[in-house]
Amino acid sequence: MADPVLIIGAGVAGMTAAVELADSGIEVILIDRLSTIGGNSLNLYKAFPTDDCFYCFEGNRWRPGIRKCFYRSAMIDQPNIVLHTNTNISDIIRKGETFQAKLDVGPVYVDSKKCTMCGLCLKHSKAFSLTSPQCQPQAVIYNPSKSDEGAKTAEKECPTGAISLDAEPTEKTIAVSDVVLATGYHEMKPTELDEYAYGKISNVITQLELAKILDPNSPSEGQLVRPSDGAPANHVMMVQCVGSRDENYYPFCSKICCVFAIKHANIIAMERNSAKVSVVYMDIRTYDRHEQYYRDARDAGVEFVRGRVTRVEECDNGSIDVIVYDSLLDKYLKFNVDLFVLSSALEPPIGSAELAQSLGLSLSSGYFKPEDITTGNEIVIGPHVYACGGALGPAEVPESVTQARAVVSKILQSRK
Repeated sequence: MADPVLIIGAGVAGMTAAVELADSGIEVILIDRLSTIGGNSLNLYKAFPTDDCFYCFEGNRWRPGIRKCFYRSAMIDQPNIVLHTNTNISDIIRKGETFQAKLDVGPVYVDSKKCTMCGLCLKHSKAFSLTSPQCQPQAVIYNPSKSDEGAKTAEKECPTGAISLDAEPTEKTIAVSDVVLATGYHEMKPTELDEYAYGKISNVITQLELAKILDPNSPSEGQLVRPSDGAPANHVMMVQCVGSRDENYYPFCSKICCVFAIKHANIIAMERNSAKVSVVYMDIRTYDRHEQYYRDARDAGVEFVRGRVTRVEECDNGSIDVIVYDSLLDKYLKFNVDLFVLSSALEPPIGSAELAQSLGLSLSSGYFKPEDITTGNEIVIGPHVYACGGALGPAEVPESVTQARAVVSKILQSRK
């Protein structure tokens, strides 16, 4: 039997590749550094361009027209998938036609096969939390840094004995035939961009933080409120290209930020008590079918201002005064807003440089670079090494899924 395939990263791309390889009879070892799989989709609320719940981004291809929660399907019950969460690669080397990888598997404090998510531990201690009602694995998460006497009580009283506070990390060495990098990307925290006062004014947030506020499963239950005091946010201003298209930080366009922002603008304008939304931009880049998002936003009354933010100041009542230079009107405009939302650059995946060095790969702007870009096989980044989704650069869900399926096709062809 051939060696299994190692997939690093269990977001949209990684899960797609894992399920399709497993359904084709190939053993897959799927790892993720977090305790819950799903990657960025865990926090993005609705998926563009369909506006589906992010957990339901894929239709059931065997029964057309019937939606299914792809995020919950096959990850746990598919016998050909071995899932390791809270796991990192400590070393990976090529050995002839195969690879040898050392995995650092974190402590399993809560056994997902025993946890029924009854909620008893959540009542006893804040050390336990539930990422989402749809999370996978279906289990609560334990944070040892918040451990208290309540956590010990929860361990004793857990009706299924799922909790083990003394769990220890383990190491595992595996041999694999192929490596798939689906390491994703993460949102830049713009603390160094002083002009936006992120981290200094509590009502200055990022798009990802706004998505969490809009999510009905959030503490605010989807109500558009200010983080500082929970008061309703009646005017929201968004500013694009924060840290991206910037030679001091990331010179590249983060590609999906405009659509991400307009998605939120539409949700606010159409679904959240008609709050006013203003978007400050350099260029609106709603490519392909996403142009309709932009048109819908304008029809809904979203205000677009082409220019640059020059000043951000907090008022005594928690609102924010923003001065914007409008390059079309050639004049300065003053706004008073309740929420100031930054569309931050999408940064390369954590650990890319180390993986690239271990596997002899090349990087471009921090993302994995195709082995030969002239062939059109952008997913091939080395002999039996592939990348898909955010590992290659910022990507939306359909693009990530398409690339993951292309990786699966390449691996299946190589095994004929």
